[in-house]
Amino acid sequence: MHYHQKQYPLYNPSLTRLSIGSSNIVVNYVDSFDESCVEFHHVHPDYEIYYCLKGTHHLTIEDKTYTLTSGCFAFIRPDVYHHTVYEPQTPKRYIAFVFTKPSYSASKDKLRTAQPEDNFLSDALQYFDTHTHYIGRDTHQCSSILDRLHEEITGNLPGKKLMIDTLYQQYILSILRCMTEMDSMSESNTAPPLSNLNMAIMMTKYMHKNYHKNITIQDISNEFFISARHVNRVFESYFGQSFKKTLNIYRLNYAKNYLYDTDYSIEKISQLVGLASPKVLYQLFKEVEGMTVAEFCATCPNRKRTVVPPPEEPSPQ
Repeated sequence: MHYHQKQYPLYNPSLTRLSIGSSNIVVNYVDSFDESCVEFHHVHPDYEIYYCLKGTHHLTIEDKTYTLTSGCFAFIRPDVYHHTVYEPQTPKRYIAFVFTKPSYSASKDKLRTAQPEDNFLSDALQYFDTHTHYIGRDTHQCSSILDRLHEEITGNLPGKKLMIDTLYQQYILSILRCMTEMDSMSESNTAPPLSNLNMAIMMTKYMHKNYHKNITIQDISNEFFISARHVNRVFESYFGQSFKKTLNIYRLNYAKNYLYDTDYSIEKISQLVGLASPKVLYQLFKEVEGMTVAEFCATCPNRKRTVVPPPEEPSPQ
């Protein structure tokens, strides 16, 4: 038995360029997740919207944790650390939607005929000049847009791509409508560079699938036809930590599943999650969780074995 993140058909690996009024954006990434997702503390240069479809979603933004329930969303500005709290025993379904800052381009003819609402997107995003995030509730039927998006992605009707693009635009505008029901916004920044976020996401999907194997940064390099140095640059740029640290966090969190659900020995669990030895797992618990394996096991109802720490605890790095 191996624990893996469940896959849903909402994932779109293609960059989608949208024009919303006088603003241009690129939707880099859209995907659906549940409680099986291991999401590490990360940062990237794009906006991200988390929308809770059902259950209880605990989301940490910088140093504070928020609780999202069905119909709630979190809108996070670029360059802000955040992550979903890993709670495999707490059912939830949520959507992650990532897009670039808007760039502005309009011909002189368009400028002469521009309407006030043409700048709605960039004006609304001015809120994030003075705020790192916005926590709100869906008041404009965003969930129904996501349902229709799921139908389009899983179906094969004519005009599929055009309809997906339209629904992306409706979703962003509807979320912003929810936001703009509050007080006025302030000034905005524009024109970011396009990112390699999609490559970073594909790398993490590969890691989710293969974490239990003896994978290395060279395996990632070979899989995506880039240098090992560039792999680490991508991870540092978008997630704020190295490939190795990210992989160890995946393995640690999946190890928690085995500790919680089974009576497997620490040796067997270490092998199942791809760690070199039980000593590495002991060390990871101390460094990442701030507790020992034995302390964690004390909270697990299915654990019957006595956990004895090893005499030596080498660094997992």
